[in-house]
Amino acid sequence: MKPTLIVTVASLMLCLRLSPSYAAADKVEVEAPPKDGVLLTRTIAPEDGERFRSAVFSCWVPDAKEPVRGVLVHQHGCTNAAPEPHPPVTGDFHWRALARKHNFALLVPMYQVAGACDEWNDPASGSERALLDALAGFAHDVGRAELTDVPWVFWGHSGGSSWSAQMISRHPGRVLAASFRGGCHKQFGSPEFRARFLETARDLPLLFVWGKRETVPTSSHYVSWKPMNAMYRALRLQGSPVGRVIDPRSEHNCDDSRLIIIPFFDAVISAHVRGAKPAGALVEIATRTRRDITPESLRDPNLTWLPNSHLAECWREFAERGTLHPKNPELAAPKLFVDRTVANSTKLIWRITPALDGGLRAVRIHRDGQPWKELGLKPESFLATGRDSTPAPLRAHSLEVDTQEPHTYTLTFLDAAGNESPPSEAVRIAP
Repeated sequence: MKPTLIVTVASLMLCLRLSPSYAAADKVEVEAPPKDGVLLTRTIAPEDGERFRSAVFSCWVPDAKEPVRGVLVHQHGCTNAAPEPHPPVTGDFHWRALARKHNFALLVPMYQVAGACDEWNDPASGSERALLDALAGFAHDVGRAELTDVPWVFWGHSGGSSWSAQMISRHPGRVLAASFRGGCHKQFGSPEFRARFLETARDLPLLFVWGKRETVPTSSHYVSWKPMNAMYRALRLQGSPVGRVIDPRSEHNCDDSRLIIIPFFDAVISAHVRGAKPAGALVEIATRTRRDITPESLRDPNLTWLPNSHLAECWREFAERGTLHPKNPELAAPKLFVDRTVANSTKLIWRITPALDGGLRAVRIHRDGQPWKELGLKPESFLATGRDSTPAPLRAHSLEVDTQEPHTYTLTFLDAAGNESPPSEAVRIAP
């Protein structure tokens, strides 16, 4: 009987090693962390007669299972024709937070040209067709047909502002809001274009942003100052919901301007989702004092328009500091995961949703309750590159862990003012 018993135990041990329950346990050990939305890329080639060389589109959709409500188009300027020095913000936690809140797609076009900037920033050069084709392709990729029909929100920098202004004129009623960070000197310098834009953008919430050092004649970007002011003044005189702000720390770079632009977009989109127009607030540009809304004040170009009272307060702080320092913000705890899906590799992967008016300055990783690693910016550094991309220290979404000892990890993040978030739930790694 003993040989039989030995065979039986051996067989039982073999069965246990191959049993579904044990296989499932092994699968749990290497299960990948949940994906953070859907990130896709498409390259669009020029057609006959089009003047750009190639166009690469990056698109992030927060949740492809839910209807997409709109598209945030983040359009670079003429000097950012490739993603390498200034990667697309589709991987940026701050811009993702805005897109996630409203389930908007985040779309970043990157155009390559052989010569002048107007080879892409004139929509008729082929960039409009490329954008529409890219949206149709992404709609197919994620199974969201509405991507081809939902409204747009335009962020434009320099040449991207010129492109955005022209697209607004070419697609009346399609755009919910837009922000121009410099640029548009050819468009807004043309009386014919201004007249056309006045009609198209009559009810469109807009935010004009300049750097203080580009408002002086010695700046090479001063060429846009008078045309954009002429456009701003004409819009305000007809009562259009248009704001302008000057960044006191900057020239033509984007720097911390996202801290006022992203909340501006959020306020407009939130009102749209409710089926309403923004309540509106007015601030006198020269004195930074609030003014009551009257039929006369709504048409006063000396008063800047903001979507609501909170944005009016943000405007006053940004106009003074060139950044925002939120006090007592309600920061959401980040999420931390362990990824062992790659052989011989263990990674910490994080998901962060910053406050829209606070952004992201640093990521702190704690091990066994003690500070371990910090990825972030120096206190004097801007929250974004000159073209509003994620600074290099904050581009990582993961970190490889190489240790032979068991440890427990948590993660926090800091906003622009240095406020620290609550910690993530702890994860344990036992080699």
